[in-house]
Amino acid sequence: MRSGEALVGRNAVRKVLGGVIDAKTQMHSGVVKVVTVGDIAQLCSDFDGTTVDGSAKTIAIHHQAIEVLRRQPGGDWKLIRGDPNGRQ
Repeated sequence: MRSGEALVGRNAVRKVLGGVIDAKTQMHSGVVKVVTVGDIAQLCSDFDGTTVDGSAKTIAIHHQAIEVLRRQPGGDWKLIRGDPNGRQ
């Protein structure tokens, strides 16, 4: 969160993402850089798009994120930490 508060657990993340969906947010993302060490990966990703604010005005959004993932036994990757503004 921009406030510095960490979201922990699926329910907290689900609530915030529900607000993103309700605001008709549209985003496109791209991974800029990946660094892996064993089963841990750090991604640098860019997110660009639009959202609708409380006054129904469409505004541009841009995030430069850092995400840390862990490879699961089946080969999938699971997000263990993400900061949407970690590179700003």
